[in-house]
Amino acid sequence: MPAGLYVHVPFCSGKCPYCDFYSITALDLIPLWIEGLAREAALMAPLWPEPFDTLYLGGGSPSLLSDSELTALFEALSPLGVIKGSEATIEANPEDVTPEKAASWLSRGVNRISVGVQSFDVRWLHDSLNRRHTVEENYQAINAAAELGVSLSLDLIFGHAGQTPEEWAADLDKAANSWADHISAYGLTAAPSTLLGRALASGAAPKLPGEERSSELFMVTGEALAMRGFERYEVSNFARGGSVCRHNLKYWRREPYLGLGPSAHSFDGRRRWANASSVRRWAAALNRGERSLEFVEELTEQQIRLERIMLGLRLEEGLSVDLIEPSEKLTDLVENGFLTLVDSRLKPTPKGFMTADALAKLLA
Repeated sequence: MPAGLYVHVPFCSGKCPYCDFYSITALDLIPLWIEGLAREAALMAPLWPEPFDTLYLGGGSPSLLSDSELTALFEALSPLGVIKGSEATIEANPEDVTPEKAASWLSRGVNRISVGVQSFDVRWLHDSLNRRHTVEENYQAINAAAELGVSLSLDLIFGHAGQTPEEWAADLDKAANSWADHISAYGLTAAPSTLLGRALASGAAPKLPGEERSSELFMVTGEALAMRGFERYEVSNFARGGSVCRHNLKYWRREPYLGLGPSAHSFDGRRRWANASSVRRWAAALNRGERSLEFVEELTEQQIRLERIMLGLRLEEGLSVDLIEPSEKLTDLVENGFLTLVDSRLKPTPKGFMTADALAKLLA
């Protein structure tokens, strides 16, 4: 099966307090990064000779790249083939999505824009998330995508301090009533290394919702979006009209993908590896004709089975019942409404999606 191609664009205009991904604000390193991409693509081309059928430009903020930088990026990727007309996604900040920029992306084959609106409520957008864009810019980005007819995905975040289910449902309604055909809804988390994590640890930020309220908000997500015609196909991802993200499905289905750029991860079916999380270190190794890797992992048969269970329980399509040993524990999970058995496949219910990681540990 064709693999997916991921390109990590690690540049941002500023670091969000909750972000745990590798990103930097040193935009002067963009030329060095593009040179590294060209070398990495040339180095990997003989190892990945078949054309890719998805392309995903993630970050960071790929949308901040100028037109000339975007041209250089695609030139750098030229040693690798991408099937014409394949799903090609760019992640974007709302303030970057102008009609001119969106048209430029489309001219290069991008046919899907994933916009990090995060919220349509100014309280959560600015006070909780400290985002730099405005609610008005959310709508401007949506309108720019609508004018071009491009597939549009919106990212939303819930679980802010003091947020009620009614407030979250109102946010979801605004997203679902837009041009978007895909919505990703994530609970706000605070890794210890992030600005938010440190603020929570010191008491400088209000506590996030507890387990009971978080569960309530999670259930509201599925219910509110289902009423608007969005079907959940993964724990945090919803689509209408079949507009699933084919690239991200490769991750959850354990299909091969190649990641380029600092901190990017790759998987060839048996091995996983990740690039160094440093533009300079990653680029310096490539300048020597080498790769700087954080880790390389050769998976055992047992690890493969565990991954299939863990990832399968995140998907609406579920997993083959043959992967699970019959047990009283499995019977209890079905009887208590966490799982259903349909045509020899175990599928999570809404309650099962909410506890997918815990279910995987119980069944592994």
